[in-house]
Amino acid sequence: MSLLYLEIEAAKGLILGSPTYNYNVTAPMKAFIDRLYPYYNFTNDRLRRYSSRLAGQGRKAIVFSVCEQLEIEEMGFTLGALGMPLEALGYEVVEKFPVTGYFDRGAVSGDEELLRKTFEAGKKMAEILR
Repeated sequence: MSLLYLEIEAAKGLILGSPTYNYNVTAPMKAFIDRLYPYYNFTNDRLRRYSSRLAGQGRKAIVFSVCEQLEIEEMGFTLGALGMPLEALGYEVVEKFPVTGYFDRGAVSGDEELLRKTFEAGKKMAEILR
């Protein structure tokens, strides 16, 4: 992660995504999110209040998840588990992108409409960050 910290600090935008595993993000994504801990500043009193070294810098994010089931409820906590930590760090999540009904590897690459929507979401974020 030490190499990624410099990249995260330099970037004004961040896109996080994860397949839904048992209503939540995958273990590697959870580990990545947990390792954003150095960006928090905590007070020494109880209850410990916190702020973020990344806040107030106009940072933006997109979060997305893919699940096999068709109902968005089957995604469970995934989009929140991706977006809420970023919001706590000072990012504005400009798009929460649920993708339902896909399981097989590479299946989304055959959906031209989905690819168009994802491209447009990325383009929108790039324009916001200019």
